[in-house]
Amino acid sequence: MSPFIIVPYQKEDDEAIRSLLVESFHGKFHSLVNLDDKAIIELLMETWTDDSNFSAKKQMVIKENEAIIGTILLKWKENSSSKSTTTKIDIMHLFKRYGFINVWRFIIGMRFLEYQPKEQECYIEHIAIHSSYRNKGIGTLLLAWSKNYIQNHTEFEQLTLYVSDKNKHAIHLYEKMGFCIEKSKYNLMRHLIFKEKKWNFMAWGAKQHTRSETHEKTL
Repeated sequence: MSPFIIVPYQKEDDEAIRSLLVESFHGKFHSLVNLDDKAIIELLMETWTDDSNFSAKKQMVIKENEAIIGTILLKWKENSSSKSTTTKIDIMHLFKRYGFINVWRFIIGMRFLEYQPKEQECYIEHIAIHSSYRNKGIGTLLLAWSKNYIQNHTEFEQLTLYVSDKNKHAIHLYEKMGFCIEKSKYNLMRHLIFKEKKWNFMAWGAKQHTRSETHEKTL
C-alpha cells in the first residue's frame, strides 16, 4: 500500500502550499522581488485568493503521514455561475511593508503567468513538490491523478500546461506521462521579467488516450 494519499485542499493547508510554491518556483519569485523566502510567503498570504469554493478550480495535496509534500492546481473555463472570491488587498499596506517596486513587480509578474483555459480544457496552473521528495515519483502520482480526473469528467478533452523550455527535467516527465508539445511561444514580458525566453504549451488528450487504451484491449 502506498504511503502517499491525494486529498482535496483544505483552508488550513494554505501556509504549507505557499511554502511549497515559493520553494518550487524559487527562481521565478526571486526574479520578481528583492525579498527573502519568508517575506515572499507572507506576501503570497496577503494576496492569496481563496478558491476553495470556486467551481472552476480544484486544488489537491499529496500527503505522507499527514504532512503535505506536494500540490497541484487544476482550473478550467468559468461558466456564468462560477464566481471566484475576490481578495481585498490593502495596496498601501503592501507598499509600506514590502516596498513599492517589489509589490508592483510581484503583481505584474503574477499577472503575466496567468492563463485562461478554453472550453473542454483543464489546465494545470501549478504543480509543486517538496525538495526532499523530488525524483521519487510524486509528480508522476499527481499527474496520473489529474489524467484520471479529466477522464472521469466528460466535459474535458485536454489536460494542458505551460512549461519553460529551460526546464528539461519537467518536460521529460510530462512527455513520459503522454503530454506533447503543441506549440512553443515567445513572450517579451515573460522574457524580461523571468529571464525565460521560450515557453512550451503541452497537452494530453483524454479522449485520444481512452480510444487508444480501448483499441489495445481489443487486440
